[in-house]
Amino acid sequence: MVVRIDSFLRSRVMHSLGILGCCLFAVHCAPRPVTAPAATTLADATGSVVTPIVAVPKSASLTAAIAPVSTPWDWKSFHGEQFDLGTVVVRSTLRDPMLRDRLLTFVPLMMEHYRTALVPLAAPREAPLLYIFGTRSEWMAYTRLRIPNEAATYEKIGRGGYTIEGESVLYDLGRFDTFTIAAHEGWHAYTQSNFEQPLPVWLEEGIACYMEGVRRTRGEEKLEFMPWRNFERYSELRDAHARKRLIPLESLLADYPQTFLSDGRSALLTYYAQVWALVHFLNEGLDGKYHAGLVRAMSHARDGKIAETLWASSRAGSNGERRQMLARQLGPAVVREYFNPDLAEFTAEFNAYVEDLCANGSWERVFRGDRPSRGLIK
Repeated sequence: MVVRIDSFLRSRVMHSLGILGCCLFAVHCAPRPVTAPAATTLADATGSVVTPIVAVPKSASLTAAIAPVSTPWDWKSFHGEQFDLGTVVVRSTLRDPMLRDRLLTFVPLMMEHYRTALVPLAAPREAPLLYIFGTRSEWMAYTRLRIPNEAATYEKIGRGGYTIEGESVLYDLGRFDTFTIAAHEGWHAYTQSNFEQPLPVWLEEGIACYMEGVRRTRGEEKLEFMPWRNFERYSELRDAHARKRLIPLESLLADYPQTFLSDGRSALLTYYAQVWALVHFLNEGLDGKYHAGLVRAMSHARDGKIAETLWASSRAGSNGERRQMLARQLGPAVVREYFNPDLAEFTAEFNAYVEDLCANGSWERVFRGDRPSRGLIK
């Protein structure tokens, strides 16, 4: 669910939509292209200097003593509170004071988690903005005013939220689901506000799903971010695997999430479960074979180097594949350049990884926040 405007692309905007049913999923609309560099631009096609890899534990326990200061927030007919938390600004009309207080603690920790969970990233240059309304009717009224042309679509989604131009727009979904969708949408707000170029849709969405895993302990006073502890994504992955309904990797890379809506809601949920698994694979699969490539890809998106790297690369595939990524943020070009130019080999490795994840006897490991497989794939 991605939306922000590049400094060199002021005319195109991409919206992101997150929906909660039993599970969270998201729909992309109107992606923005990345301008190809001039022919004279050069880049190292085999690798470039990026931020060094740092070891990140499988779970991060985070606590914070935050004393947010409330100031009035008024916009048209809306009256609420604004909290400037440094790395993020929250505007809220929440009625539940306990949910509000816990979210004000959670959101800054969530932003810190984004910076350490996969790749070391700098503090936001521009603080994302989170709107959290107390009711769905307020959320819908705001949406009709904020993005009137898309409001009719959002009105149909049931439980959910969206992100546009670095602003996540959410509402009270209860004391569990609100945290989940905030973690997902907040990632999009962070990248939209602070990445110079977008990641491919499949990677952006996969990382947003990766960020959802959080456990609250000790009466919800302590938060633990555990990317593997995501029952919805893992359950959907195992179910699709058992029913032989997994989406081929080629389609996963080449299509927007909403493409799978034509096959029903379960196909869309399968898409999100598989991109969630794909990010885990890139991060730690095959003894970390592709982790350095993940560091490089995310660092290049942050620094605005993806376009020039793909354009100058001898690994990124055909001109058509490069153009697909530059114009639509889809396709295998990023896989070929940053991970493995042999797409068939990469596909076989990922498929074997998913088979291992779906092995029996893994639920207890997921509950603990551990990798659901034994990790023995070589």
